[in-house]
Amino acid sequence: MRQIQKTFFALGTANTVAVFDQELSAEQITKVLDRIKLQILRFDHMFSVFREDSEIAEINRSAGKNMVKVSRETSEVIKKAVELSKNSQGAFDITSGSLLRLWRKAKRENRLPCLEDMKRAMNLINFRNIVLDGDQVGLSQKGQELDLGGIAKGYAADAAKQILMDEGIAEGFINFGGTVIAFGSPKQIGIQNPFATTGVPAGTLKICNQAVVTSGDYERFFEKDGQRYHHILNPATGFPSNSGLAGVSLTGDLACELDGLSTAVFVMGLESGMKLLNDYHLEGIFMEESGATYVTPGLADKFNMGKKEINNYG
Repeated sequence: MRQIQKTFFALGTANTVAVFDQELSAEQITKVLDRIKLQILRFDHMFSVFREDSEIAEINRSAGKNMVKVSRETSEVIKKAVELSKNSQGAFDITSGSLLRLWRKAKRENRLPCLEDMKRAMNLINFRNIVLDGDQVGLSQKGQELDLGGIAKGYAADAAKQILMDEGIAEGFINFGGTVIAFGSPKQIGIQNPFATTGVPAGTLKICNQAVVTSGDYERFFEKDGQRYHHILNPATGFPSNSGLAGVSLTGDLACELDGLSTAVFVMGLESGMKLLNDYHLEGIFMEESGATYVTPGLADKFNMGKKEINNYG
């Protein structure tokens, strides 16, 4: 089957959209892919904490002072994030922006953040301080900062899929930095091995008309005095999560939802994370630091790790 794809950089990662279609012309498909690229670049502009003119940056500057009028998309993604924060009891919290900023600086300078700075940043983490009023968003506490890094890719991937389906494209594949959506015929997706370099799979997962999102400690980390510090922070401790999990992959219908939940589950650990997944009726793959791998019943016959033992959970 003919494949036409486009790869571009946005939201801090490489993004690929592939279309498998026999009906539309190559020119028509290319126009659709160009439209998707423009939309995702627009999201990047609105959601970025690194752009002073983004809507998120404006909300952060206005924290504790006034509400900010935002686009429908920014309002939607923040509402979803608040829901996920509430249901995960804060294991996922987009008001962790100030803490994330401290750790990004620490990584650049190859040092640990100052404990006093961390304490101040942690006192600013509270999703309940997000105020939503129609098309306006605000933060009730001065100094608070939003960071959509844990949910923006999923929201963007869902939007890309919707554009493809609106155009009548029935067969596609989307990969936004490991946030994957596949629709049409069944496809084999590689699941990252958290103990290997990026791009090396631990196994393959067969999916059809679903999204797959993975969170793990194998990307964006640094080492100091023999200790490894990854980028997924536990808002309750201020430090990188040490729940015993090295990687979590979730499957479901909405990449946006899976994006936030995979982070939450990674922080919560296997048992508490499984309870959250059951609430959302989702399936998952859990890879522990010990090397053990667990899958939920719905993925038992779809995930293959060759000769390596896989444990059923649930």
